[in-house]
Amino acid sequence: EIAVRAMVDFFLLVLVAGAGDELQGLKRGVMELADAVLVNKADGNNLQAAERARGVYGQALHYLRPATEGWETRAVTASAFSGAGIPELWQAVETFIRRTTDSGAFHRRRREQERDWMHAMLNHQLRERFLGHPAVRDRLPQLERSVMAGETTATAAALELLNLFSG
Repeated sequence: EIAVRAMVDFFLLVLVAGAGDELQGLKRGVMELADAVLVNKADGNNLQAAERARGVYGQALHYLRPATEGWETRAVTASAFSGAGIPELWQAVETFIRRTTDSGAFHRRRREQERDWMHAMLNHQLRERFLGHPAVRDRLPQLERSVMAGETTATAAALELLNLFSG
């Protein structure tokens, strides 16, 4: 979820009432990342359960800091089957974009995403170069076995590999 939050402008947490998601969704971590919580399948015999779940999520959101500055995270219901609530959901997304653009939060997040992407690319390239180094590649399996057998510490093994890499 954290990786997704770092890649998107609007984080929509989609849940289904009555599928055990009420407890799962209340896990603080994922709820803190969401800009909106959508209880889907709010139609037919599930409509009342979806509305109840929306109320539970709405109450929980009042105790959490919004994921985006200047925006109040909200819980809504919709039905992908009937289309009920979809226009209102889209309106919320458009309002989010307008408010966060006006406040500068939208563009700040975009700049942070670019910085985070740069770091991810650096980490990936450094890892590839490190693991591709002939001395590291040759010694790594032996050191892994040694760490697993308790013959050496993870710290000592890592330092040895780093020394091999740096020459």
